[in-house]
Amino acid sequence: MEQLPKATVQQFIKSSTNGDMKCSNEFVTQVMSMAREYIQVVSDQANTICLEQGKKTISGEFFYKAISKLKLDSQIPHLKEIEEEIKEEVNVKNQNRARFQDEEHLKQLEEQQKQLYEKAKLENSKNMIDDEEFGKSRKLNIQFEQDDEDQQ
Repeated sequence: MEQLPKATVQQFIKSSTNGDMKCSNEFVTQVMSMAREYIQVVSDQANTICLEQGKKTISGEFFYKAISKLKLDSQIPHLKEIEEEIKEEVNVKNQNRARFQDEEHLKQLEEQQKQLYEKAKLENSKNMIDDEEFGKSRKLNIQFEQDDEDQQ
């Protein structure tokens, strides 16, 4: 049977304890074993329910039925909260992905980039002039490169 990644489990434990407490390797190993066992039991139960209903794909519906059948109903409200948080994160990621596929948004980003480039170019030339006025022999060695298309 596969192990859960130890580093991930340690990170999870650390975040759960706000990093205030150190944990022995024995404790981390026990948590990994229990988590693996919990996943195995819930998955087996969900699979059984799924097959009993003639389905071939285990969905969230079967997960909650398995939790209930295992008499772990008290966990369901918390698990549903977590599910909503995950769905929200996925929606945000999908929205961000869609934004970068949007031509209008890409044009806006390109325009912002050009403006920032021009601003940095002006600042650089201003700094060079200021240095010369105050008798500093130092020149800023900042170079800006543009594609042939940008120079037109």
